[in-house]
Amino acid sequence: MSYHIIDCRELDAGQLCAAMNSAFSDYCVPLSLTVDKFLYFQKQRGFSAEHSFVSMSGSDIAGFWYSTAPSASYGSRGYAVSVGTDPRHRRKGILKNLFKAVVEKQKSDGANGMQLEVISTNERALRAYELFGYKHQRTVRVCRLPKHSLPVSRRNDLRIDALTVEELPDDENDYFDTLPTPQNSRASLTALRGRMNLIGVSENGRLLGWGAANPDGSVAQIAVHRNFRRNGIGSVLLEGLGQSVDTDHLTFVNVDVSATGVNAFLDRAGAEDLLQQFDMQLTF
Repeated sequence: MSYHIIDCRELDAGQLCAAMNSAFSDYCVPLSLTVDKFLYFQKQRGFSAEHSFVSMSGSDIAGFWYSTAPSASYGSRGYAVSVGTDPRHRRKGILKNLFKAVVEKQKSDGANGMQLEVISTNERALRAYELFGYKHQRTVRVCRLPKHSLPVSRRNDLRIDALTVEELPDDENDYFDTLPTPQNSRASLTALRGRMNLIGVSENGRLLGWGAANPDGSVAQIAVHRNFRRNGIGSVLLEGLGQSVDTDHLTFVNVDVSATGVNAFLDRAGAEDLLQQFDMQLTF
């Protein structure tokens, strides 16, 4: 069986979505995305058709490596939006050839490396990425918080307001202990402007903290200024995010396990662990 690699500029969202659903049909977290949800997924993660490649078998997509352009916000690295192979085409060297195509394009556009997240128990994928030269940088947590267990805020003096991305501070260092992964970054919030629920708490014109959640209940960010933590602001934001989405739970995707403050806060609120991922990086 022969394969040839092309970039994704001539392929439509329906084809790319179908390939992704097929690749993850037997996965530990099976996917069944609609085209609309796939388009949202692309925007959220910064998909670039010219930096993304597929391996074609006739008219079928046998495997894919969807990627972003190099991002200055992440050390001029490209981010793997999603990587997968159709179960019928595995163990045929497809991923290795896709990797070569992606690296060549990233290098030609000035990237210093690439990064991705992989589920920590996916040993086959981990081995492949390690052979490609990726190294484990940090472990991130995925957990779920049922809305019925959200903490009840006692801060009636604090008001939640809708925010725009432009109202967020340029310097976020006092709000985050560690950087969000790319799918939860400022670039993602900007790309999804008007579709993501973004709320904040302010006092005397100063932004104390904010939260951002996708319509499916996945929380992209929850941030509180380090000088105002342990004052109930996080609980106010959680309550507001819960009210902003039409789901029965909030899901926190890719929370750095080394961020002890936010993890302790989530644990106190009753978060249920779903899985862990490894943030892995490759340097050229």
